[in-house]
Amino acid sequence: MKSISKCAGLLFLPALVLYSCRTVYAPNAVNAPLLQEKGEFKAAVATNNLQLAAGVTEHVGIMVNGFLNSYTSDDKSFKNNGKGAEVGIGYFGHTEQRISYEAYAGAGLYNVRMRESNNTKTFDTDAVKYFIQPSVGWVTQYFDVALTPRFTMVKYKSPELTGYSPQEISGNYFNVLDQKMHAFFEPALTVRGGYRFVKLQLQYGHSFKMTKNNINYDSDIGSIGLIFDIGNWYKK
Repeated sequence: MKSISKCAGLLFLPALVLYSCRTVYAPNAVNAPLLQEKGEFKAAVATNNLQLAAGVTEHVGIMVNGFLNSYTSDDKSFKNNGKGAEVGIGYFGHTEQRISYEAYAGAGLYNVRMRESNNTKTFDTDAVKYFIQPSVGWVTQYFDVALTPRFTMVKYKSPELTGYSPQEISGNYFNVLDQKMHAFFEPALTVRGGYRFVKLQLQYGHSFKMTKNNINYDSDIGSIGLIFDIGNWYKK
């Protein structure tokens, strides 16, 4: 989840801030490690995201994900900051041809803050996120590809608000943000290329709202970065 406002529909940053669209949810990058063995460790440093994963047994893996990002408008009148972390545990395996499969489940804690109009308007809320994400892919020494259909549920606490008019609160759904769980279907494609222990990672996906309750959210999933793999399988 990211807290950058992207009302213009761009992948990473908006061309301008539209105050009628104050984003409170955007999906974080998907961690699709595609582990191959016990003791393998992967670390991905991608756009606004840090992702770790390790094989604790031959078929059980754990993951830790974190994000930290910040957006400030050109005139510094609008700031949107987000941070969060999540942990997950799952099952993984592969065929002799390195066709890999995995399924993880986990949860995370998040915070979203907005400041605008010289801090006369403020928004602050915490959220809990739950996710389930199966993946299927193909792994080699030189190339990886993974398809991950992630299911996400987010529950917000009642936001702390100052300075917003009743019309702004209602128009941005701040008054109903905490009333129900928000559910999303978030398929993503991850492609990696490199050699053995380091690869360039590209990811793109889309977030589809599954529940009817209103929320200002971003629909794009996108990141670029490097993934480092410490293992023995690619040495054989």
